[in-house]
This record gives sequence, C-alpha cells and structure tokens, in this order.
Amino acid sequence: MAERTLDSKRIYAELDTLKEEMRGLKQMVGEVATRIHPTIQTEHPHIVRVEGIRGGEPIIKGTGISVRTIVERTRLSDTPEQIVDDYPHLTLAQVYDALSYYHEHPQEIEQYITENKAALCKTPI
Repeated sequence: MAERTLDSKRIYAELDTLKEEMRGLKQMVGEVATRIHPTIQTEHPHIVRVEGIRGGEPIIKGTGISVRTIVERTRLSDTPEQIVDDYPHLTLAQVYDALSYYHEHPQEIEQYITENKAALCKTPI
C-alpha cells in the first residue's frame, strides 16, 4: 500500500477557499433575511435593526450577530481580530463599527446586556 503524504499548502488553500465560500453563503442568507423582514438602517454603515431578528436589537448587517455580542466578547478580553477569527464571515470593519455603535449608544446596549443576563438567569438548566 503506497503511503499518502499530506500537502499542507494545498490543504490550507482549500480551507481558505471554503472560508470564502462560507462567508459568501452567510452573506447571502443575511441578505435574504433582510428582504423578508423590514430593515432599519442606523447611522452606522454596518449596523441595522431587522424586525423579527434579535428582538430588533442592532445587529451587523447581513448577519444575526448583535452589537451586544461583540461588546460582550471584548469584555471577555477578545480582540477584534480574535472575533473575526471566530466569526470568519465578519470583517474588521464590521466589528469596529459595532464597537463604535456601542460607544455612541452605551445605555441602549447596556440595557440589552442586562436583559440578556436576566433572561439567562431565568432559563432552567
């Protein structure tokens, strides 16, 4: 039986291709969702509110990821680069725009964080 060797460059290239395809698919899903549900654009280019998505919380356009999620990740000491690594369909511009939105609307996002924590405390384990 012949030994098969792994070509790591080829594997990484294929993984990069798959990441790009996933990013494109997630973007398309987000665009379809925003066509179905009314979308309200905010003053931030990457942040919208979509009726029926996350209770109308501000989210990153084309995704279901809330500004609250990005803020909470940074509070866990995640850098914007780490967040993009964990959510490869996001760009640094989107993450920074979410943080910018938070800094302009801290009371609103803090309220969503408080409500989320309260809901988690009520959830039976």
